[in-house]
Amino acid sequence: MFDDSDLNLVYQDPLFVDTDNLNFQYLSDSPCIDAGNPDLFDLDGTIRDIGANIFYNILLGDCNQDSTISILDIVFVINNCILGSNSDCSCSDVNSDGATNVLDVVNLINLVLEN
Repeated sequence: MFDDSDLNLVYQDPLFVDTDNLNFQYLSDSPCIDAGNPDLFDLDGTIRDIGANIFYNILLGDCNQDSTISILDIVFVINNCILGSNSDCSCSDVNSDGATNVLDVVNLINLVLEN
């Protein structure tokens, strides 16, 4: 008999973003996130995810990485990603359209005003 108790198998929907369009990234509530080998860590420092993709536990818009979205993040996005040429603006694509632009700044302003 085969013992699969240490293989970290998932016997439920892995909750991919969009399988019809072959987007196998995980949704934020996927059972695969942080469910891999607890002795190994992903690049973001969390427990390994099951599968080839890494789910990064980041807060979009939190560009200064202080775990809150504030006016400081808006200033960062404008100075570094809109006016400047910062190569790492992945935190600033708040609307997830693949580009950092004024729409992301508007979304950040709305998030700050909501809090």
